Formats: sequence, C-alpha cells, structure tokens
Amino acid sequence: MDFIPKDIEEYCLAHSASESDFFQRLSDETYQKEEVPKMLSGPMVGNFLQLLVRVIQPKLVLDIGTFTGYSALKLAEALREDGKVKTFDIEERGLAKAFIAEAPYGNRIDFIIGPALESLSEIHDTVDLVFIDADKPNYLNYYKRSFELLGKGGVIVLDNMLWSGDVLNPSDEDSIALAETNAMIQADDRVINQLLPLRDGLMIAQKI
Repeated sequence: MDFIPKDIEEYCLAHSASESDFFQRLSDETYQKEEVPKMLSGPMVGNFLQLLVRVIQPKLVLDIGTFTGYSALKLAEALREDGKVKTFDIEERGLAKAFIAEAPYGNRIDFIIGPALESLSEIHDTVDLVFIDADKPNYLNYYKRSFELLGKGGVIVLDNMLWSGDVLNPSDEDSIALAETNAMIQADDRVINQLLPLRDGLMIAQKI
C-alpha cells in the first residue's frame, strides 16, 4: 500500500533535495534484501530529518529503530562534526553495519544492540533530538523516556503516526498504541506538537 498517491509522491521528490547515490544504493539494497522494506523511512522523511538537524544543530541525537541504517545515516550526515547519533535496534542487520562502516561520517554513529528501553535507561546525557521508528506498542514508552532525556527546546519526531489511516479507527495492537500515543502527546502541556501528513504521518513535539 502506498502512503500517498504515487504521482504526488513523485512530484514531491522531484521538487526536493535529490537523493545521493549512497542513499539510493542503501534504499535499493533494502528493497532487494529485506522482507518488509517499507520499514525504511525514505527520502522525504530523511530530508525532513536533515532539515531539522541543520536548524536545531543538535549535539546528541537518538535514533530508536535502526533497521538498515537509513535514518541514522541521514541524521549523521547533517550533524555537526562533534555531534553523535546513538541508534538502537533489537538486532544488528548486516546492511546497517556495512553502510555505517562505509560512510565518511559513520564515526558519528554509535550502534547499540538490544531492547531499546533497556539501552535508553543507560543514557544520562541531555539529548537534543530524538527520532522514533521502532516497535509500535512501545511508542508511548519511548516517548516518555525520550522526554526525560530531552533538554529544553529539544524535539521528538515519531514516524508512522497515521499508520495508513488506521489510527482513525484503531483495532489492532499497533494502531491502538499509535492512537494512544497521539492522544497522549496532544494532551501533554509540556510540549508544542504538530502531526504532519508526511508519508505515513510524523508527529513533532518540542519540549517547552
């Protein structure tokens, strides 16, 4: 299922920063080798994350849900030289490991394997930007822990917050968890938030 009409997606991509050969190759190999390649965040979300990085100028970024490394690499490419991306996944995929090793900015990425909530409990530094794109039932837990680590003015971005529209009438574990997370963030007076219909829905929340 396409998240938005194909012609609209192609028009948007044609009027956005072009994908480098490196990221195009990562996308191609993800679609060739992974069972669920649409887990890849893709160029529209990737470009948006890079814009945020360039505006916020974060020193520490958390990427919860590595998959094949696309979002972590997009974040790291735009990051200042002394910045760091900590990316978390339950398993290490060969594609992610290989592309992080190949990237000239791969040294800005720490790849942490294991349950993300356990790994996050070991982070005590102030965080500037968080991108959440992992197991949906834990989204609310990831949001809560990320908020604890976030400095004032820091931003949390959550992907898949429309879930192909299923959040309108949630009926399974994933859609119910995402709808509850949307509702919780909307009611959270500690943040300014905006839900964007970008790809499969991006929720942006800034700590005030």
